[in-house]
Amino acid sequence: MSMATLFGCTPPQLGDSDAALALEDIVAGANPSRLKAQTPVPRRQGVRYVIDGRARSGDLYLSPQGARAGIVLVPGVVARGKDDHRLIALANTLARLRFTVLVPDIKGLRRFQTRASDVREVADGFRYLLSQPEWVPQGRAGMAGFSYGGGIVLLAALEADVREKVTFLMGFGGYHSMLNIVTYFTTGYYREEEQGEWVYRNPHYYLKWVFTLSNADLLARPEDRAALRAFAHDINGIDDDDFVLSNLAADAQALYALLTNEDPHRVSMLIENLSPRVRDELAGINPAVRDLAKIRAKVILLHGRGDTMIPYTESIALARALRVDQVELFIIEGYAHTDVRPKRKDIPQLLKAMETLLAQRSNNVM
Repeated sequence: MSMATLFGCTPPQLGDSDAALALEDIVAGANPSRLKAQTPVPRRQGVRYVIDGRARSGDLYLSPQGARAGIVLVPGVVARGKDDHRLIALANTLARLRFTVLVPDIKGLRRFQTRASDVREVADGFRYLLSQPEWVPQGRAGMAGFSYGGGIVLLAALEADVREKVTFLMGFGGYHSMLNIVTYFTTGYYREEEQGEWVYRNPHYYLKWVFTLSNADLLARPEDRAALRAFAHDINGIDDDDFVLSNLAADAQALYALLTNEDPHRVSMLIENLSPRVRDELAGINPAVRDLAKIRAKVILLHGRGDTMIPYTESIALARALRVDQVELFIIEGYAHTDVRPKRKDIPQLLKAMETLLAQRSNNVM
């Protein structure tokens, strides 16, 4: 899709800055852009690494011109994971801007499983990036994540072995509170102010589908796991009369009760009723239960106001949980969760967000 298509017959003049070239290239995707014309094609290669005995793998993107910073890029919960075309396009854009980009292959995410162990896997990727000084000049290294990945990179930045070394973080459509997002995708309600009135917006089905599949795998009995997976796949059209609740064990009944609840006031109690195994996994990926003010990095948050998967208010809550001097928040009108379709009035904010990210690079040009 061309810039002219996105902005009308005459695309705006964004200038010749790296931020302008970056924004144009992100919007262009795989199509031609000025940045592509001016920079060599990055090299993408598979890598395997071991951190404290833990075997990991991923994809590395390198510019033939050398690195000015390193970044671990974390996808959301998508079947193609590191091979998602949108992620590949962004990784190539960042590599053209002379970031060394590592995309860890978090295999659970490709199976629609979200686990507390994902936090450690992202932190291990960051340690691997730091292990090669030529990839992170002057120690300039950070992490960025989409959707679920936007919350995980914040938690990874709190890990004791990397906390003092992460210099920047970027979240695209991320989340702060598991309670808030479970409330939203099960009932459609969220609050624009912390103690404000409930607001209803029809939620996208995808997050509820992923949540159901992910937590069905934590149920004790195989037959219950199969039943909840079937429920997930029929989540918009299942006949409750055909779903025999009494056939489920207690842990499966508790999960089903949460998934079918429509009252936002009951969500907290229903989460407490879940099995300890499910609750522990949810706590492990919940930034709201951690002291985010301990993060040392510069934090850049972007969120679409019309996001129907994770409400934009989650990034506002993240910003409030961080130190005011370390975070910059950008609420974008033409940004639908992970797809950028900018409107003209979004351009100043998007350029400022890119400028903030690019300022994290080393000034020592190789």
